[in-house]
Amino acid sequence: MKFLVIKHVVAEGLGIFEQFCYEAGISVDVVELEKGDLFPALEKYSALWVMGGPMNVGDTKEYPWLVEEKALIWYAVTELQLPYMGVCLGAQLLADALGGEVGFMPAPEVGLLPINLTDAGYQHPLLQGLPQTYKVLQWHGQEITRLPLGATVLATSPQCQVQAFAVGDRTFGLQFHSEVTEVTVEDWVQIPTYRADLEATLGTTGCEDLKQAVAAQLPTMNQEAKIVFDNFLKIVQAA
Repeated sequence: MKFLVIKHVVAEGLGIFEQFCYEAGISVDVVELEKGDLFPALEKYSALWVMGGPMNVGDTKEYPWLVEEKALIWYAVTELQLPYMGVCLGAQLLADALGGEVGFMPAPEVGLLPINLTDAGYQHPLLQGLPQTYKVLQWHGQEITRLPLGATVLATSPQCQVQAFAVGDRTFGLQFHSEVTEVTVEDWVQIPTYRADLEATLGTTGCEDLKQAVAAQLPTMNQEAKIVFDNFLKIVQAA
């Protein structure tokens, strides 16, 4: 089994999911868009993962590869019916590629914050085994404002109505970050946009406060990430 992972910036990769892939014996190919990598043919892959990044869905002038990436996502999920996992920007790109809409939030959502699984999400094969409410890392300034036709909301939060969604039985978007490791916050505050959003939301001490909060919660977060990964793997195996 082999996964293709699309990274928009070096600092945002699979995170803890990379360890889970290794433990499961899954090969991983990575496209580093920040380094100028080209998109490969998708037919040899078992699933496509698209990770986060500081750019926005509509930033096609600054990042022209976004146009090709959205076309690739559309082809992967509609023509190849390839299992898909989109995280943060990867979820927004999925929504946009399938005819949904993405826009700016009134204020960024940053921090270790609770999400709530909908009834559909609580019973869904992807999220089965998770508590109805649990804390996740949030770090985004845009949100999905209109879902693609036929999509189902799996999780929400007070600040963002689409925290997770499914299209069909093998296509998923997660607005939040399950991939967190012990270095995630430190790595991400090196990205100017992320640091600005963090300090605007949590104040000048926000970085240290968030690092401490994540460190305290990390074992539980990693357990919850493993549940999502194992569930997704079962979906891939059944596809």
